[in-house]
Amino acid sequence: MAVSGRTKQTLSLIVHYLAVMLCGLIILFPFIWMVLGSFKYNKDILDIPVKLLPPQWNFGSYRSAFASGPFARYYLNSIIVLVAAVGLNIIICATAGYGFAKFRFKGRDLFFTVVLSTLMVPIHAVIVPLFVLMKQIGLVNTYLGIILPLSLSAFGVFLMRQFFYAVPNELMEAARIDGAGEFRIFRMVGMPLARVAVVSLIIFHSQYVWKNLIWPLVIVSGTDLRTLPVGISLFSGVFFTPYPDQLAMSVSACVPLVILYVFFSKYFIRGTALAGIKG
Repeated sequence: MAVSGRTKQTLSLIVHYLAVMLCGLIILFPFIWMVLGSFKYNKDILDIPVKLLPPQWNFGSYRSAFASGPFARYYLNSIIVLVAAVGLNIIICATAGYGFAKFRFKGRDLFFTVVLSTLMVPIHAVIVPLFVLMKQIGLVNTYLGIILPLSLSAFGVFLMRQFFYAVPNELMEAARIDGAGEFRIFRMVGMPLARVAVVSLIIFHSQYVWKNLIWPLVIVSGTDLRTLPVGISLFSGVFFTPYPDQLAMSVSACVPLVILYVFFSKYFIRGTALAGIKG
């Protein structure tokens, strides 16, 4: 018996959704294991064969993690670095993107190409000269030394430039006719229109700053300024590593990003689309 076109479409949708669900489960499995592992005892985590569900539920790992003085300090350090780095990034990327999109000057395209080319340079290639530079200006083991390099984002400049490029020039010209200066046009016309792009950039860059490990690990040698990724990676006990406590720290570190994505997921999707706007 021939299969109708409607039946084929339904079967295709079922296969599509099943494939998406399978991929989602594969991606979520490490996170699920981490959450369930934080409620296990240390001996259960190391058991062979591995058990997904805790044989005995342990609710003390989160209390132990937050009772640790350094972990609370690491959380505070990460928040300070996040707020400062993302705020500075918005200022730098918005002004640079607006300039590249709305001003014509000699070498504009060349400068923009140079900015974009930095996306191809991994942090590992520049981390040694960057550390030497920070040492020469006295910013090693300081908040500013962590924040400044994390405030720069070639992708952020690209994202804001693409958005401002799509804003009609007639709006800017109308503001100039009314006597507004360039900075006022940027502040009163450009930035309100760029609200979606700014929120998208906040989401993108917050993820980058919050989970960054390599730069805070290099620039900070003491314990007072460690961020969460550094503190978790270096966490260990005296005679053994308490894995439930470490997993509890990891789960706690994921919570802000999960909340950020849940409440601003539509901006995350629209920001991804903005990056594809041609200019």
